[in-house]
Amino acid sequence: MKTQLLLATALLASATASAQSNTYFSQDNKIESKLCVLSANEGFSAARREAAQHGVYLSRFSKSILCNGEDIRDIAKKTTLSNASVEKVEVFAKDAQQETQLCMTALKQGLAPVRQKIGNLNSLKCNGQNVTEFVKRYQNAAI
Repeated sequence: MKTQLLLATALLASATASAQSNTYFSQDNKIESKLCVLSANEGFSAARREAAQHGVYLSRFSKSILCNGEDIRDIAKKTTLSNASVEKVEVFAKDAQQETQLCMTALKQGLAPVRQKIGNLNSLKCNGQNVTEFVKRYQNAAI
């Protein structure tokens, strides 16, 4: 139990650190600084909406505001690309029960072997989901 708790704590700490590393902030209260931060954290569209509320026009096609010497549109693009990372999931059997093993078999070998063993796939639930939905969601996960 201690090992599981320690692992969960380490994962939470690393997830928190990675989430905080991409957060931008402003050192003054100027609208331009606020727009740069908003563009970096939430995207260019969010910055445009905020700018419109303050009577500032941000063009999608030409330079309008520089943030630390870089165009506000480029900062938003970099942030959008870095946030589009792929989430990796690892699936493992928590216990040795027959249903759990059937779920793992469905992930590893597909639904056909499971259908042969139990017949009706709708009767099997994996993590609270129908086995077919479970396989669709986690078929590319590390096992």
